[in-house]
Amino acid sequence: MTLILAQPDRLPASERELREAPAAPGHRQLARQLVGAGATGGALDRLRILPSFLMADAPREPHRPAPAEVAYAYDARMLEYDTYFGVSRAGSASPGVFGHSLLVAYRSLLEEGLTCGTRMSWAQWSALCGTFHAVIGLVVGTGGGDGDAGPATLPVAEPPLLRWHMDPHRRWRVGHHVFFALTQSLIVALNCFRRARADGDTQLARRMLRLAARLLTGSAAAFVFAGEFGAAQYQGQVRPSMEPPDVSAGFSGLLSPDHHYLVKLLALLRPELRALPPDLAADHRLFLAAMESAYESHKYVCARFGGDRSASLRMSQASTVSAVEVINGLKIARTKLVRLPR
Repeated sequence: MTLILAQPDRLPASERELREAPAAPGHRQLARQLVGAGATGGALDRLRILPSFLMADAPREPHRPAPAEVAYAYDARMLEYDTYFGVSRAGSASPGVFGHSLLVAYRSLLEEGLTCGTRMSWAQWSALCGTFHAVIGLVVGTGGGDGDAGPATLPVAEPPLLRWHMDPHRRWRVGHHVFFALTQSLIVALNCFRRARADGDTQLARRMLRLAARLLTGSAAAFVFAGEFGAAQYQGQVRPSMEPPDVSAGFSGLLSPDHHYLVKLLALLRPELRALPPDLAADHRLFLAAMESAYESHKYVCARFGGDRSASLRMSQASTVSAVEVINGLKIARTKLVRLPR
């Protein structure tokens, strides 16, 4: 199970760049069929014929970031994190990787959810799937942003109730693949928001801010989906695989290249997000609420696995600070980056 992702500093920086990015004809045609299928679709059947993505032209040398306002360097710890979750990073010579990664992550979500089930409600499940449809539509120029894709229009079947004999490692990885794709989409949405503000395009800025809020809501659902197995399975199977000798000490989601880049991007956007015009105030509140919801979902999953009583992977087990408390501290710090001054 491998997901090919672009380096976060090589994601599209504007809506125009996103639309003009080259893509294999098969990928673009499938994406257009997917978002235009409506209730008669059959998303998983369509995605199962997704053409392979070739990285034959990808450079073999280590990633060297281009000069940019967001400082980013792909180091050995990030590579280890990617390797654990089955992520391979494409080089600059691999076009269309962002759109392809969305389709692959969405296919994995549908295959896992429709095969093994979920405890999420139909509203939550369809909202998560609808988020993928919105971003895929943005990529191929058929929609995106604040467009609603309600349950009645989604070509997605209702998943069965969760089956407890599922493979926890597979669910953990699939859930993270979904989260990675949504995080990259959030970076793209915020890049487009920033360009729109620089160009004075308030309507596009509003659409991108609303899309960013929707992506954060989808990320909250992805957290829940990833952790839909028992605490005993986590403690006995999943957590040990994220500890020495399998990986280096201090293994943590903070090592995710996409999350690392996103936090730096939010810091760069702080002045812009804290000085929005009045006509974007409501959209800003929606964005902030969605970010808080994503952290609350992370806390919920962590607590289910005993994180309200034990230390996180990145801290000494002798620490008196619980993993949930660490996440709450991150929530306060991250939302402070974008919260309006009082």
